[in-house]
Amino acid sequence: MKFHPVILIVSFLVFVAMLAFPAPAVLLISSLLLLLFYVRGDGHFRPAIVMLRRMRWFLFSILIIFCWFTPGVPIVSWSALNGWLPTVEGLSSGLLRVMALVLVIASVNLLLRSLSRDELLAAIYFIVQPLRLIGVRAEKVALRMTLVFDAMGEVQTMMSHHLPGKGHVPRRLDGIGQLASNVLSAVIERAGEVRQKEIVLPVLDRPPGMQWFVPVLLWAIFYFSGSLWA
Repeated sequence: MKFHPVILIVSFLVFVAMLAFPAPAVLLISSLLLLLFYVRGDGHFRPAIVMLRRMRWFLFSILIIFCWFTPGVPIVSWSALNGWLPTVEGLSSGLLRVMALVLVIASVNLLLRSLSRDELLAAIYFIVQPLRLIGVRAEKVALRMTLVFDAMGEVQTMMSHHLPGKGHVPRRLDGIGQLASNVLSAVIERAGEVRQKEIVLPVLDRPPGMQWFVPVLLWAIFYFSGSLWA
């Protein structure tokens, strides 16, 4: 069964919202759901692993902050170093948040691999339309998203062109600075060559009514599992 792009994005938003307050039961159910979709899909494991590798130091820093800056009982009973040791509460909270972020990254990768660029933009346009009541222009949001996606693709191409050797990012500061300077110069040069073009956003049909039960069911599963665990 193929789900409507709007249903996929709304389900993703529900998924991420429930992970904002991670509980062991919620993390377990989220992991099982993601594993099911990854196995039943086209196997997008490799891009997800690449995304996680790029975020590894960010995730590690979050764990460190929670471990050493959350009050609680030290993980080791050693009076001489009690003020310098990570706490049990910090380790528990840090692991929960890091796991939640890992699941969010994996879900982002799954969403991006499940939808084409046009489907993603059209779905966002569809979802943003009700916000016109508070003055948000859906056309402007969709246009900016389109320009961002186009710019991202061009910048990635420019970086690949300017990377030395076999495409490895330089590790020395002077090499990184030179790469950034070359890419910035290429972006400025490209901006001067860009001409105005018409952007046509594909129009999506309304999602089937029965598919709206998917995000509702997802929310119910997370809500009641978190309540039972508590």
